[in-house]
Amino acid sequence: MSAYGKITKVREGSPAWEAGIRAGDELVSIDSRPVRDVLDYRYLTLEETFEIEIMRSGESLSFHIAKEFDDDLGLEFEEELFDGCRRCTNNCIFCFLHQMPKGLRQSLYVRDDDYRLSFAQGNYITLTNLSDKDMDRICSQRISTLYISVHATEPELRIRMLRNPQAGPIMEHLKRFAEAKITMHTQLVVCPGINDGEHLERSIRDLVELHPWVASIAIVPVGLTKYRERLTPLTPVGCEQAREVLDSCKRFQKEFKQRLGTRLVFPSDEFYLLTGVDFPSANAYEGFPQYENGIGGCRLFLDELKDLSKRRPCVAPGRYVLVTGELASPIIHKLVDFLNGFRGVEARMCITLNSYLGQSVTVAGLLAGLDVQDRLANLDTCEIALIPNIALNEDRFLDGMTIGELQASVPCRVVAVPATPSALMEALVNTKAVSDAVCAGT
Repeated sequence: MSAYGKITKVREGSPAWEAGIRAGDELVSIDSRPVRDVLDYRYLTLEETFEIEIMRSGESLSFHIAKEFDDDLGLEFEEELFDGCRRCTNNCIFCFLHQMPKGLRQSLYVRDDDYRLSFAQGNYITLTNLSDKDMDRICSQRISTLYISVHATEPELRIRMLRNPQAGPIMEHLKRFAEAKITMHTQLVVCPGINDGEHLERSIRDLVELHPWVASIAIVPVGLTKYRERLTPLTPVGCEQAREVLDSCKRFQKEFKQRLGTRLVFPSDEFYLLTGVDFPSANAYEGFPQYENGIGGCRLFLDELKDLSKRRPCVAPGRYVLVTGELASPIIHKLVDFLNGFRGVEARMCITLNSYLGQSVTVAGLLAGLDVQDRLANLDTCEIALIPNIALNEDRFLDGMTIGELQASVPCRVVAVPATPSALMEALVNTKAVSDAVCAGT
């Protein structure tokens, strides 16, 4: 991989365009300072004048740039990281990628742990591979917001969980970021018998001392597959443990809300689904800062469904089968009941157990095509199987099966649909594939 930034587009009329820079050029340096990534590029191009060096067909060229302060230079790049993505140096006892079967697409085995992707994409990082220069850069360039996997604030416990001697001084790193006014969203992955109970409470107590720069604390249950041979024995979070976590979080939320004006601690949706406890109101999620971490999505789903019940949109008649994992089935059941309220609609749920990764994996986003195929084999030709698109990546399931291959192997019609009620209803009205299927089956 080239250490230079490959330019894919130069906006016409931009300062870069006027200077003569073109797509295909490679960015080398700005004012003789190497440019490692898009963050460097943005930081170094804030000034009004500077020299920019590029490579064009193996030749080094220099351009003088003059622009308004903070104006965009006008370049787009092939990759955000010019010097490559930093990999994880940990060997976590709960690492999900260590529990994946062989033979899947290579991208599923990539363990990134790059603070730049944390800032740019919201990826969680552990801070164990940061040098002093990295720390200085984050603080001096105010690279904020960062998403940080803490898991435990006790040094020895964190070293044991991450199996990395560099993992201990997590609080020192977080305190330094707080002093530099770097906003951080954090997560604690709960492993029963290891970092739960008093260890979890200590971690929360330690992190709250860094508020407001620690802006949220996500509590997430460990995910375990059946591929754990020769790995550290771990126990999945059950109903009893989930209830204990919810009770603890509720106490903390009440205390922090009174003392700090924020609940700060947010348990993932899985804890509510495991226990059957009602989800809090949308206001209790305080803007959903940890939505991408599986926190608050069910509340938004239920609220959308309630809003749809008031508006009563149109739905094409048909026999719909909603495919889902076991965990979300209580939520999807409510959507099925809603659909059955429309004239000419017959809807039912198809709960698909995960034989591919193991039945302790219950989320729809990790369904394998083979498992879905097995569940749809007995459907008839006039039924329409609705596959949540969160189970697909570029039209492929986790095991590599494409949606087209699934369609060819089952008698019913198969359609990938959005996982939210509003988007699903829109798809049922507007998607040609669904309309064709309805026409063919009625």
